[in-house]
Amino acid sequence: MKRLPIAAALAALLLAGAALAESGTVIRATPLKQQPFLDAGTVAQLPASSVIDIVARKGAWMQVKTRDNRTGWVKLLNVRTGGASGGGGLGTVGRVLSTGSSGTTVTTGVKGLSAEQIENAKPNYAELDKMNQYRASTQSAAANARSAGLKAESVNNIAYPRGNSGGQTNDPQSQRRGG
Repeated sequence: MKRLPIAAALAALLLAGAALAESGTVIRATPLKQQPFLDAGTVAQLPASSVIDIVARKGAWMQVKTRDNRTGWVKLLNVRTGGASGGGGLGTVGRVLSTGSSGTTVTTGVKGLSAEQIENAKPNYAELDKMNQYRASTQSAAANARSAGLKAESVNNIAYPRGNSGGQTNDPQSQRRGG
């Protein structure tokens, strides 16, 4: 019999969590999308400072509900969480249960590259060689293009240096062609 009160308390907590969805504020004008994709249809344009309720998260997107009951998806970086509901305690527990977040996280896991990182970037030729194993043969590509009604166009290969001293390049395409 002791299990019944515990089960009832857990059920009540789950229901309370659903009712206490995390809220947020749109920090810049942003489109409300039908799906979590940049090329999805736009439901509406949300102005900056719009208050929203966060329903779910998917990658860099949040599914939200506006105060006038429109639902859709916005980019995570366009939302500041923890707006109207604030608080802590049961509200925080409800947010964790309903959205998976307490609303106190300040980073998104999205990181850009600095100018120094871009300048010092080095290609991974072993991975490039692995990718080359998946390329289609010229004959197979031509047959697929013909069946799709595409016409042939000639495009020059891009040679890539392997960093040899003396200014020579080790282009695998050249090596395979014997030169």
